[in-house]
Amino acid sequence: MEESLLKSNFLGRDGFRWWVGQIPPESAHGGQINGAGWGNRFKVRIMGYHPYNTVELPNEDLPWAQCLLPTTSGTGAGNNATTIKVSPGDTVFGFFLDGDNAQIPVIMGCFGRTSQVPSADYAGPFIPFTGYTSKITKPNGTLKPDQSLEQNAKSQKSTRSVSPQQAEAIADDEISSFSAIGDKIQLGNTVNNIIIGKISTEVGNLLNKVKAPAIFTNIANEITRVTDKIQAITNGLVGNMVNGLYKGMIPILNSGLQLLYNSVYSITLAATGSPAAAHLAGVAAQTAMVNPIKAVEQEISCVAGEIVSGLGSLIGEILNSVVDNVQNFVSCAANQFTGVLVNDIINKISSGLSDSLAGIRPILEFVPSFSVDRFLRNSIDSIKGLVGLFDCNQSKGKSNGIVDEWIIGCGPANAPAPSFDEILENANTTNAIATGSDVLSGVSGVADIFGTMNNIPNQIGGCYTGPPLFCSAPVVTIFGGGGTGATAIPLIGAISGSTGSIIGTKVTDGGSGYRFPPFVEIRDNCNQGYGAVARATINDAGEVDSIYIVSEGENYPTGDLYDNSTSTTADTVINNSTENQTQSLIARNYSVNKIIIQNPGQNYIGGDGGDTATDQFGNEYSIEIFEGSITKIQPINTIVIVNDLPIITIKSDTGSGAILRPILDIPPADFQGEVKQVIDCVT
Repeated sequence: MEESLLKSNFLGRDGFRWWVGQIPPESAHGGQINGAGWGNRFKVRIMGYHPYNTVELPNEDLPWAQCLLPTTSGTGAGNNATTIKVSPGDTVFGFFLDGDNAQIPVIMGCFGRTSQVPSADYAGPFIPFTGYTSKITKPNGTLKPDQSLEQNAKSQKSTRSVSPQQAEAIADDEISSFSAIGDKIQLGNTVNNIIIGKISTEVGNLLNKVKAPAIFTNIANEITRVTDKIQAITNGLVGNMVNGLYKGMIPILNSGLQLLYNSVYSITLAATGSPAAAHLAGVAAQTAMVNPIKAVEQEISCVAGEIVSGLGSLIGEILNSVVDNVQNFVSCAANQFTGVLVNDIINKISSGLSDSLAGIRPILEFVPSFSVDRFLRNSIDSIKGLVGLFDCNQSKGKSNGIVDEWIIGCGPANAPAPSFDEILENANTTNAIATGSDVLSGVSGVADIFGTMNNIPNQIGGCYTGPPLFCSAPVVTIFGGGGTGATAIPLIGAISGSTGSIIGTKVTDGGSGYRFPPFVEIRDNCNQGYGAVARATINDAGEVDSIYIVSEGENYPTGDLYDNSTSTTADTVINNSTENQTQSLIARNYSVNKIIIQNPGQNYIGGDGGDTATDQFGNEYSIEIFEGSITKIQPINTIVIVNDLPIITIKSDTGSGAILRPILDIPPADFQGEVKQVIDCVT
């Protein structure tokens, strides 16, 4: 009675009735979350006010709670707005706008979820449950499905810019920021045929996905997707082969028609003694072949589409065999894969044209060496793409500097060119296997051919596709730029156990003919390391004179470490002739060779009392400045950097913008430092 007499119905003067509640499942919110809502409202079940069951008070009958907005989110006015991020299952804090009447709840804030909060499906009021809904589904490989938000290193852990396979190898709780990182893309150009490259790229990408089963769980769907994609790519391959056959048959048919004329002419002349009659008979024989030749032409134009449509089952069979048996899709495996395809295409072309070719048998009898099968199996031109329209548009210039392959998240890659001779050889070997030849007895079916690709040797030929026998130190590959011959070795620092980061490179050969800075790729044979990015610089002579590190990366295997306290020279290298690359023995200590000024900056002050430069090891550097920009910087003394890339900091009150890239080198084994000044402290 006293409260009713004193009640002012003025918010804030009748007391503050606060509460704690839970947002019910999305089914309770109806059209509010389906695009037909009004305001920022959420159903809420309030502890102490509402029943602990849905029988007495269903979720659908709970009151709507308005949601207060922070000043930083905006109200919508002036197009300033931030989406409200309250989810079902959240525990919220609020008050009643109408005081003790308790009919107009207002949400003021949320309690953050912790790792102790269950994320199961909804079971009942005030029991914690997941915030995922039909609108916000559980992520598939892009985020860890962690629904906590607390001061914990593992709560809502940030993704990493690595491939899904590398993320899985780093730790169970790591995840790739993009599932396509590490996938290869074949780039188009007018110098090289990319059809074969596209096929091997798709198979390699599929195999990489299979290596991360925790992320790509539905491998069967992925195989189907890749099958369809490769089947579409083979349009170009089949078209090239059919085109090549058509162009190759033109001189053969012309020659056969002439020989047919000559034969009929001779026979008729001998029988009649009349040259005119012999000529007419020869022409009649040629004329009789016009319609059969047209039939062959029409059949050739139709056979390509029929072949492509029938390749799906074979491609799917090969892909399943590769997934089951191949762990490392190296170039020879790619050539074998394509060889099996080419063999099937050749067989289908031969059988598809057999009926129409029978109609021109009188011509082909004069060219007994010709058969469709023999023609396609003895020439690589048809699969190289050197026929048809591609031949007209193909550049005849040098291919130096062409980049055929790009790795998502990494950049350009030095992809090996397909071996067309090897592809054709594999096609013929596959044909011998399939026809029961003695070449490889007891083998039948594609699965048998690829089922032992990770053995040495296998049925098609020596091609090891198992895991690397050991993880060697990373290799620096220099390609593109219009030149050739440049080589470099990596310098590994930040070593922890048997892995480290790439803190520099030593150019062992500058090469020649470079018109612009080439690309630099750093990779180990196990694809264990990630993140290293390097850039090359060239001099006026067209040589690579240095390579600087943009990002050091991590987790690269160290291989054999070169200890510069021994007598071994710092230039010791191991040549890997099969990959045409140079791999180094790696030093423990490094010195700063020179510093590249990527950006000279502005407003720096030189001279005595001017700006100074040091690194994190305390080493000092001399700076030359002209009109506020840094023109030269070098170490004051010959210094040794141990296990890390130096970061040079310029102390300046006015200058900004300079970007400096130190280039490291391996100091000689007998290095003791350089004497700059001798001070006699006695006298």
